[in-house]
Amino acid sequence: MGPRVGALVAAAVMTCACRADARGKTCVETGDTVGETTCRRYGSTWAMERVTPFTARFGLRYGELTTSGARFNDNTKESRRPRGYEGYVFRGDALGAPTLSGFGPDGGVTVYLVDQLYVGGETGFLFGSARTNTFVANGYQLRDGGRGIDVMLWHAAIPIGYRVPLGRAHLRAEIAGGGIIGVVFHDITGPGAPASEQSVAARWLLEPRLAAGVWFTQHVSFGAYAGVNLADSGAAALGVSLTFHNRAFDGDWALW
Repeated sequence: MGPRVGALVAAAVMTCACRADARGKTCVETGDTVGETTCRRYGSTWAMERVTPFTARFGLRYGELTTSGARFNDNTKESRRPRGYEGYVFRGDALGAPTLSGFGPDGGVTVYLVDQLYVGGETGFLFGSARTNTFVANGYQLRDGGRGIDVMLWHAAIPIGYRVPLGRAHLRAEIAGGGIIGVVFHDITGPGAPASEQSVAARWLLEPRLAAGVWFTQHVSFGAYAGVNLADSGAAALGVSLTFHNRAFDGDWALW
């Protein structure tokens, strides 16, 4: 029994040593009792374990794209156009709708670089409806088809920001740079034209945002953000999301 007990004691000592080393700067000894420690909450200071802190978020977004000055063209590749169909180009003002807007799912991931400074990637697909004019472009008549959903917005961006922890809550200031594509569905008549067509335009995305969030569980937080696209006449954006963190918030699971 002696050698076996000695082996168990040695294993326990090694385990404790590994755990103490893993804690690093996250936990510090306090008081006179041996082994008594106080651990900082991950919400205010990242743990120092050898794990790259990252998040994955999934949510809903409202976004806009202004049409004034935008260049729209048909979405049918030249190699796939029906015989006699030559396509068209027009300026967004012809639509008669100053803004295209949509609502739909979006999501992204972030990686923390230094302390609370992060960078990531995101994308989203939004769907909406708009009343548009009937007009002629390059000999083709385009008109509102009266569909329930006739607008789609797609964006892709790289957000860079800084997180300010406030206990179970946190604030974030970030800026997202990328692009946004707007699609409008039309009925069309003209030489060789299909029955319907999609008109497509693209704009740059440069969107500063303010965001706030609160921890729901040790690994999940809920947040909301608001921003404007400086590259598109201040087109607005709003979003809400659930974020999953691989680094836990080491506090109570309750909100307050």
